[in-house]
Amino acid sequence: MFVHRLWTLAFPFLVEISKASQLENIKSLLDIEDNVLPNLNISQNNSNAVQILGGVDALSFYEYTGQQNFTKEIGPETSSHGLVYYSNNTYIQLEDASDDTRIDKITPFGVDSFILSGSGTINNISVGNQILYNLSTLSMTPIFNQSLGAVQAVLADNSSIYFGGNFSYNNGFMTGYSALIWDSISNTTQLLPFGGFGENSSVNSIVKLNNDNILFAGQFYTLDDPSALISSSNNGTNSTSSLNATTLELGQRIPLRYASWDSQGSTTFASDSLVCPNTNEDAWLYPDTSGSLVCNLPYEVSPTKIRLYNSQSSDSEISVFQILTDPSSSIMNLTYLDPLSGELKNCDEFCPLYSRATLLSASQNVSSSMDMITFIDNNKTDVKWTSDFQDFAFVNELPVSSLKFVALNSYGGSVGLSGLELYQDTFSTYANDSLNEYGCSALTNDSSSSTLSSNDWYNGLTGESYIAAKYVPDQNEPIPRVKFYPNIIHPGHYTINMYTPGCLQDNTCSARGIVNVTMWNQQNNTIMKTYLIYQNNDNLKYDQIYSGYLDFSPEIVLEYVSGIYTTNTATVVVADQVNVITVSLDAFNTLSDSSNAKKETLLNGILQYQKSNFTSTRLNETKVGNTTLNLFPVKNYPKNSSLYADIYDNKLVIGGVSNRISIVDLNDDFEVTSSKNQTIQGDVHGITKTNQGLLIFGDILSSNNQSAVFLFNGSFENVFNQSRTVNSALNISLANNDFIVLDNDYVVNASSNALIRNSSSFSLSLWAAGNNGDGDVLFSGAVSHMQYGNLNGSVRFLNENEIEPLNLEGGIVPYLGAYLNESATAYAYEVDSLNKIYFSNEVYPSWNWSSGITQMLYADNQTLLAVSAGSSTTAELSIFDLRNLTMIANETLGSNARINALVNFEKNCSMLVGGDFQMTEPNCTGLCLYNYESKTWSTFLNNTIFGEITQLSFTNSSELIISGLFETKEYQSIRLGSFNLTNSTMIPLLSGSEGKLNSFTVTEDSIVAWNDTSLFIYRNQEWNITSLPGNDSSISSVSAIYTDIESNTLNKRGINNVNNGSILLLNGNFNISQYGYLQSMLFDFQKWTPYFISETTNTSNYNPIIFINRDVSTEFNSQSPLANVNITVTSPQSTSSQPPSSSASSESKSKSKKKKIGRGFVVLIGLALALGTVSVLGIAGVILAYVFKDPEGDYKPIKPRIDENEMLDTVPPEKLMKFV
Repeated sequence: MFVHRLWTLAFPFLVEISKASQLENIKSLLDIEDNVLPNLNISQNNSNAVQILGGVDALSFYEYTGQQNFTKEIGPETSSHGLVYYSNNTYIQLEDASDDTRIDKITPFGVDSFILSGSGTINNISVGNQILYNLSTLSMTPIFNQSLGAVQAVLADNSSIYFGGNFSYNNGFMTGYSALIWDSISNTTQLLPFGGFGENSSVNSIVKLNNDNILFAGQFYTLDDPSALISSSNNGTNSTSSLNATTLELGQRIPLRYASWDSQGSTTFASDSLVCPNTNEDAWLYPDTSGSLVCNLPYEVSPTKIRLYNSQSSDSEISVFQILTDPSSSIMNLTYLDPLSGELKNCDEFCPLYSRATLLSASQNVSSSMDMITFIDNNKTDVKWTSDFQDFAFVNELPVSSLKFVALNSYGGSVGLSGLELYQDTFSTYANDSLNEYGCSALTNDSSSSTLSSNDWYNGLTGESYIAAKYVPDQNEPIPRVKFYPNIIHPGHYTINMYTPGCLQDNTCSARGIVNVTMWNQQNNTIMKTYLIYQNNDNLKYDQIYSGYLDFSPEIVLEYVSGIYTTNTATVVVADQVNVITVSLDAFNTLSDSSNAKKETLLNGILQYQKSNFTSTRLNETKVGNTTLNLFPVKNYPKNSSLYADIYDNKLVIGGVSNRISIVDLNDDFEVTSSKNQTIQGDVHGITKTNQGLLIFGDILSSNNQSAVFLFNGSFENVFNQSRTVNSALNISLANNDFIVLDNDYVVNASSNALIRNSSSFSLSLWAAGNNGDGDVLFSGAVSHMQYGNLNGSVRFLNENEIEPLNLEGGIVPYLGAYLNESATAYAYEVDSLNKIYFSNEVYPSWNWSSGITQMLYADNQTLLAVSAGSSTTAELSIFDLRNLTMIANETLGSNARINALVNFEKNCSMLVGGDFQMTEPNCTGLCLYNYESKTWSTFLNNTIFGEITQLSFTNSSELIISGLFETKEYQSIRLGSFNLTNSTMIPLLSGSEGKLNSFTVTEDSIVAWNDTSLFIYRNQEWNITSLPGNDSSISSVSAIYTDIESNTLNKRGINNVNNGSILLLNGNFNISQYGYLQSMLFDFQKWTPYFISETTNTSNYNPIIFINRDVSTEFNSQSPLANVNITVTSPQSTSSQPPSSSASSESKSKSKKKKIGRGFVVLIGLALALGTVSVLGIAGVILAYVFKDPEGDYKPIKPRIDENEMLDTVPPEKLMKFV
């Protein structure tokens, strides 16, 4: 019932809003016209007489051309990649696109434009180039001359448009990564002042903080111009740092004594000299201007920097190089401090190595040794240079098992190195002390070591760094013990971890034991920490044994305690390494205050870009400072995190990894004043701004381990739970409803959090959407929107363009109705393959039929209900007394019979049955009389009227109109005839061999009959044939609706009887190119008007029909007795054989206003024939001037409306007059 409430209640009563600024303009450009419905004078005051039965589930009144494109439920065949415009309940298809086109983002720009981002093409314009779509002109302009690739964020900041994502752009001087600016006024493209965010970066979000500050969020840690991150302070203090910049080493040199080398082709190679550099001699020489050297490490490490000593010979000094590593099999990105410019720079494929002479000259020109060093990675890595070497830091800290140094060019004729050293930012002390050795005089802080007990220790698996010993207690063996001596040089805060190798690889899980790890203060011989560690871990693990301040080198002892499993006699004790991680150093406090100290602003997925910093002319102005906003993710998220961000109510919401969402409070200067974390399970993949707040989605699990989407509007609310990751969340407002679309698969109502499933009333496919705030919505996708949904099979009209479900008790879906009285209606419905009748006063009779009910006739004076039912093989007639709900009679006709029409002769207790059947006893063909009192069949007029009868209706108690295709002894191929019951005469009204008429209706001034494809209208003294518009259109039923003649919606025409205010309501299927597929049309005898489109329920076996719930008893019940039913039908004798003119008179005839009854003018025919008065015929003549011709005469078709030549036999009025 949710969708019903959403569409049928909210939509019709929407307050009329001012139309969007571009709606009328777009309609004019595309020749879209409003469909103005005439006033049909349908209201609740007429007891909701107009109804639709038969399984209607959804319906839309036709309001504008093109509406049909948005009424068919979306299916696999639906094209959903183009552009759709929406405003004020109007959908317009602007552009089509193939399935390989994908618009990922639509960003409003200005009052009439949107920016399209994505891939593929629209009208042969690449979406990857970013398209400016203008609604005023419906024009598209590519913004860039190249495709940007993946654009994930777009921000319109006045005339400047910021693009962010994962792409690169070269402006001819520099390549920028992941960010770009387009100036819409000058139509120029420019990089950001700092270029971009470095290779392999990505920008996920761009948020405007104010006119001067823009926030970028994504995955990045540097800038294309890293000098923007360096700040210099010259505060004139004379304090001396305890750190000597020339000798300072924050990292640990990685021992390469046991590395293996591949120096093939070299003329000189001495590994000992290479790893223990002597600047006065070369350790590696290659006799060409390019060459390579490979170092295979004894175990896998994660180096932070490499130090290179260029050749001592000017002829073999290397000018350009690159580093490749395994197992990543990639060229490494490096960061270095340029000795010439003093700026921090990046390189990868072509990294410069300066000559000794250049380095010496540069070192002599610095004002301080601090100009030769900088600190990165939160002051954990030092990058420096001297006259002897240069440091190159690894941008990405990756595991390395093999390193290849490639010299690409030389300053002379060969290439060579005096030394090569690798460093890591952690201090590792190995149980295997040989791994702690360098084989040369080491730096001071490389002097970590270990000692072992005298057990039989052996090396672990090949390629691994651990050792092991088997120990059996009480065997006079020493207890296995390892002492680690990590060397702490600089006082500060540290974290110490103990590593334990896994047991699965060496298959020792069942033999592992428990060890004790104790940390000692060697200064006072006291225990600082002690832990028990179980060593039966499947894979490599570490246990944190200390975190805090240290100003001395501790001793850490690992010692056997016991086995784990009592069944084992021997225990395998393993020992690997102690790892010391630097958190912060005291000396940096004084270093920061020293003269000309250079500091790098650290980045981790957030950049506060202050535009004015890059336009200031002041010296030493910080471009990108260590603001609390820039430092927040550095301190709170893992390195190289991919972050998303947006602002809600002055709160910055940040999401990414680490099972949290951060809510950051900012002051007016965008300084972080406080923050709190919302704990989640999983990672954030995006943040989308909606009308209700911020949607946060991704691989997030709720408390019941289902994927969750959160809405933040000051607090967190879960709006979605499904067993899947959510990668896209969009917000769109349609028809006064706010929707959230997730992965173009789930649609959620934003106000109720209810899940909306695609149905015949509403379905949505959405790839991207944008709203400019002025009522213009542009989206890529497809939509099906019916004004009314969940109609439960039947509706009633409240006025000409408003309906509501009939909602019969018990969910009954009727397919046929019959008026009983003002308080009760009989409805036929199907349930469990049985057909039954329900009375609207909540009476359920027990009758049922196996076949569908085709006709219901009610005789009020007798309280009698006649029901016909039938299938393709049989027909059944049942008659009931409604006073006691008893069956009076029940008859089954022969095979292949069908009952189409019933009329009742009350005085004779007889029912005249018309249809398509053949009876032998009595001999009846298509028309037979049944006496429900005696329960006997008899011929009607000796079966002198025979054929297929489709409809029977009284114009008065003695005049019967018959349609179908039938004959009498005197006339053949009668399609419509008038039969006088008093004198048993038949007047053919329409004849011809073109097939049967399906039915007819009578208005005040017209007779309207129809077959499947045409209307036959007697009006203004002539018969006209009007073919249905379109192709393959067909009629199910025609009803006459009386309009408000004062309404201006009906054109006032100077043609007779048009102003009388009747209009035809056609039900069926109409296929018209301009309007599409319709289920109802209106015809005012001159113009066709599309009325509504409807969809049927999946459970209904019937087609929707129009049911006029009013008293029609006089049309199907006669009070006149049948005098003699066995006489022979005759024809009236004409006094003249001269046929009348076939052209209608154009003279206007005045008429008195008549009471509007359904078939009133034919009643006057009956009165004229019955009373035989010329005066009465004169009153009826306006309506009954059939302009009939001789039975053999030719019919003149209407001009110019008909498109067929059809011969109609008619009776001229002169012959009719003979019987008056």
